[in-house]
Amino acid sequence: MSLIRIVVGSTRPVRVGDQVAHAVGLLLEEVTGATTEIVDLRDLDLPLLDEPKMPALGGYVHEHTKRWSALVDESDAIVLVTPQYNGGYPAPLKNAIDYLYREWHGKPMLVVSYGGRGGGMAAAQLVGVLGVVGADLVTDPVQITLRRASYGVDGRLVAPEADIETVASELQAAGEALAKELRAR
Repeated sequence: MSLIRIVVGSTRPVRVGDQVAHAVGLLLEEVTGATTEIVDLRDLDLPLLDEPKMPALGGYVHEHTKRWSALVDESDAIVLVTPQYNGGYPAPLKNAIDYLYREWHGKPMLVVSYGGRGGGMAAAQLVGVLGVVGADLVTDPVQITLRRASYGVDGRLVAPEADIETVASELQAAGEALAKELRAR
């Protein structure tokens, strides 16, 4: 069975990325038949890139880099779930991408962005960066627009599955493209 790791790109103390990732994972499991596993960058706790050599050269020396490398390498596909902050994606997600190089090359990937306007600018930036590292984006990013009414007084989503439902057809199509790529491997 294939393993799709879903990376939560936000590390803020109050955030909804983990809720979005969970709801996306449920839908992708249904569509692809794969197992999904959430990788939270907040839990991964990577410091700012501290490897002495360029990632393209390999030869990682730090255990946190080796763990991150193994998580990506052992995945059959990766889904990046990212908010849009000031027209871009979060620095911890960029840092996590920059830690590695070989592991991204040819890796089937999907970008799911979210925010008040769907996160399209963040997704566009990610597409450019992932192209440089040679990732295999299986389809265009899926953008989830979250209305103010989606949030509770605690800053969390009241009904994340309902918010995901607004883009269910796009996520289903993205999941089918991912499943097709996984079957071809």
